[in-house]
Amino acid sequence: MLRTELRPDSVCRLFVAVSLVALGAASASAQSIDPTPTAPATQPAAPVPNATENIAVEDPADTIVVTGSRIARPNTDTPVPIVAINAQQLTETGKVSIGDVLNDLPSLRSTYSQANSTRFLGTAGLNLLDLRGLGTQRTLVLLDGRRHVASDILNNAVSPDINIFPTDLIERVEIITGGSSAVYGSDAIAGVVNFILKRNFEGVELRGLGGISGYGDAGTYRISGTAGTNFADGRGNVAVNLEYTRQQDYFGSERPNLRQNDGFLTVDTDPAGTPNGSDGNPDRTFFQDIRSATLGNTGLVRFNTGTCGTDPEGTPYNCVFRFNPDGTLAPQTGQRVGIGPNGSFIGGNGDNFRNGDELQLAPTLDRFNATVIGRFEVSEAFEPFVEAKYSRTRSVGTGNSGPAFITGTALGDSRERPRLDNPYLGAQARDLITQQLTLQNGTAPAPTARFSLRQNLLGLGARTEEATRETWRGVIGARGTFNDDWRYEASINYGEFKERTKILGNLNIQRFLLAADAARDPASGNIVCRSRFDPDAAIPYVDNDAILANDIAACVPINLFGGGNISPEARNYVLTDTTAVGKISQFVASAFLAGDSSDWFELPGGPVGFVIGGEHRRETARYQQDELVEQGYTFYNIIPTFSPPSFQVTEGYAEIRLPILADRPFFHNLTVTGAGRIARYKGSTGTVYAYNGGIEWAPVRDLRFRANYARAVRAPNLVELFTPPGQNFATVVDPCSAGQIGTGTATREANCRAAGVPQGFNFIYSSSLEIVSGGNPDLKAETSDSWTIGGVLQPRFAPGFTLTVDYYDVTVNKVITSPSAQNILNACYDGPDLTNQFCSLFQRSGAGGGPNGEEPFQIVEGSLQQIQLNYAKLKVRGIDVEAAYRHEFQSGVQLGTRVLYTRAIQNDQFLDPANPNFADQLLLELGDPRDSFNWNVDLKAGPFSLAYQMRYIGKMIVTQGTLGTYEDFFGKQGRPPQNADFADRTFYSPVTYHNVRAGVDVNDKFNFYIGVDNIGNRKPPLGLTGIGGGSAIYDNRGRFFYAGAVAKF
Repeated sequence: MLRTELRPDSVCRLFVAVSLVALGAASASAQSIDPTPTAPATQPAAPVPNATENIAVEDPADTIVVTGSRIARPNTDTPVPIVAINAQQLTETGKVSIGDVLNDLPSLRSTYSQANSTRFLGTAGLNLLDLRGLGTQRTLVLLDGRRHVASDILNNAVSPDINIFPTDLIERVEIITGGSSAVYGSDAIAGVVNFILKRNFEGVELRGLGGISGYGDAGTYRISGTAGTNFADGRGNVAVNLEYTRQQDYFGSERPNLRQNDGFLTVDTDPAGTPNGSDGNPDRTFFQDIRSATLGNTGLVRFNTGTCGTDPEGTPYNCVFRFNPDGTLAPQTGQRVGIGPNGSFIGGNGDNFRNGDELQLAPTLDRFNATVIGRFEVSEAFEPFVEAKYSRTRSVGTGNSGPAFITGTALGDSRERPRLDNPYLGAQARDLITQQLTLQNGTAPAPTARFSLRQNLLGLGARTEEATRETWRGVIGARGTFNDDWRYEASINYGEFKERTKILGNLNIQRFLLAADAARDPASGNIVCRSRFDPDAAIPYVDNDAILANDIAACVPINLFGGGNISPEARNYVLTDTTAVGKISQFVASAFLAGDSSDWFELPGGPVGFVIGGEHRRETARYQQDELVEQGYTFYNIIPTFSPPSFQVTEGYAEIRLPILADRPFFHNLTVTGAGRIARYKGSTGTVYAYNGGIEWAPVRDLRFRANYARAVRAPNLVELFTPPGQNFATVVDPCSAGQIGTGTATREANCRAAGVPQGFNFIYSSSLEIVSGGNPDLKAETSDSWTIGGVLQPRFAPGFTLTVDYYDVTVNKVITSPSAQNILNACYDGPDLTNQFCSLFQRSGAGGGPNGEEPFQIVEGSLQQIQLNYAKLKVRGIDVEAAYRHEFQSGVQLGTRVLYTRAIQNDQFLDPANPNFADQLLLELGDPRDSFNWNVDLKAGPFSLAYQMRYIGKMIVTQGTLGTYEDFFGKQGRPPQNADFADRTFYSPVTYHNVRAGVDVNDKFNFYIGVDNIGNRKPPLGLTGIGGGSAIYDNRGRFFYAGAVAKF
């Protein structure tokens, strides 16, 4: 993996180098420029602080089209709340990912950032937007008001990676909250994020940026060139943008706060029936320098001999011995803490998995984008336009999965546990293990006995995911105006995404098991794989005799004991590089006609505006893993080939704007708006409808109120519909067994009897239940109801000041999700009767037992289908506040300031199919603060500019791994807390970040700037790494220095 080491002294060299490049560019130029990154014709010298002023007005009648409607309107009116981000705000930071910049906004959740994108297979390096935390699949992302082909197959196959959008051609980003399906179609449940490109870029603009963290790592580089020209007296324009960006990976070992593992450990358990789940003693306590007692890089062995102390509740700890690099065993040292028998160690000689490259905080990402946009006005009635783009990204990440590991049971094969007569096991270690097994079991083990080795296979290297993604997209269309106030647009949009993902260092489990079962050849005395001479050891992991024979013939024994003892030959034998390939295509044909009634009639407020239009969309997807992965040979889960039928929809829509009154006492403006859409989907989704209606009332010019209701839809995507079935295993209890039948609803027992389960049935699972998980081709569309109510204040007595306050309320019904196996069983028998959808998802054996040897009335193994269903609900509510002010003083100094604040009121999910009104609160849980705001201040005085940014994140509930919920600490819906003493503290404290940026116009063509993000070097709190689904809301890069230059010709 290519990495460039950058150290703190490199910061000065970086600034000097960029300065020299800047001065060189300045000496070669003599044309005036605007130091901001947008086109000089439309961007004011000072930053634009609010949504209204962010909108560049080009229409001579002073009307524009904004996101949320296709009807042109006066530029002070918007039908729904809009947060607009101008191009300058995207680039006045050290971040080279647009997604990470936008994720800092209060309205967006950091579900997919660069820091946490490695959580899932195939997503490293992606930035997928998640508005209001309702899910990336419920946020519609548009480029110039048009859909964009997706950049992710395994997650949802609908979300584009916004990092492949051309940064320097973006004029602004408009974000609206609330359902917008009536205007834009499916997926606009939470809202829309629309990236609007410049239409009249002229000149040449070159941009360079370099940055480095205060730890001397996490280097970023960005080089961009944009050239555009108007021609034919301004009737035509063509612009080209080329951009290269590099983001280097960085690791926990390079940061003092993450070099050791700090976090919460369980130190107390509450007796059953304890009120509020609390016995008054905190269940978890925060510790520093935690070392694992369950896994080691050189290998651990554990024994329950009762001689290694007890936990606070009297449970004996097991005795842990750690292999030294030379293969000898020594006791693991450190202070033993936590609940037995395992617990953890504080300090000592154990492993924390934070050394070297073990904890990756962000992947390496290389990105190249090329974009061409053009238009030519043949006449006012006919202006053809084109857009073409190509993007190639390459990400390299470990997925934070680390190396493969063994525990004695992880691979499901007894050969994972070495035998005592393994020739690589030294005499000292063999004697100690024999002694401990004798103490544990009361009898001496046989030489052929196996023992559990718990090892992080660091000697094999990390499992690295290298993803190469390519995107092609082309748009061709025409637009025009006629009859003075009528306009149209028609376009064809085709995009194609291809992905090739390599897993470097994937463990071939069959080969590993053969190699780990080492023995001495009776004939030669050499150490070989036992299967070479013992037919009883020639056991396949996957039933394929030909592959097994080849693997035995090539087998190289492996020495797992200690560190650095795995030979290159053994490593090459057990590891393989596997490849997955995927492709998504999208075809969209759309057209609309917009006009007004001015030629026929007008209402007291003006002419009626309207839009009618239609769209046809077709999408395909395919994903195929390497044959070894598909057959189950490797350490990764079996992923069958995904090759669904195409997704197709044909839609028609209409909008109307009724200006009821204008320029009258108490009615400076009164306007009613509405929209509707009908969509016919191929398959089970069928025909769906979306609509909205709104009202705007301005009693005076300074004050405007607005309200909007929308019914939106989200059709199931290809992944939800057609993911092929795959084998899984779930831990469940049978709700009809004697021990469980009284724990459900009043109808559970009657339903169990109606299902044929006799009284006294008491089956208890000793192992997991085999289930089948996958998609569901019978899914229906999700629906949402959203309300936004608010107002805009622009007082004449305070020119340049704008205040907007908006309340939002979004409820999503028939949510598509996959219930757990236990929830499926409970929902079947806890309903009024057995006619619900959950009872059809599994089978029970009869009185004679089942086809796989199941006991009478037992659930049949492999019959339970854990598939996607329409049954859940989501609800979010909150208040958005935006305050902005801009002013130019008589001295020429320009000031701009803006505050974006969100107060979340509710964020609940209803996922229990047996109790659909049971709210699971996400608000205040990690990643979902109640309060968050951003404050920007920009000052420009002559050639100098200064920018300050503050970001505030409110308190959130502490967690331990995936544990820690609002319901643990607090009551909900009249229910008492589930575990009031969950931890010795309740919240992570609020965090504030401060960024500064200073720039200077060297001359009228060249701008140079330097900046520091996270000046205070704020770290994620209480041991959080910033790479989790929720903890990525925090910055884990630390203080970051950057410098850049912009030259315009």
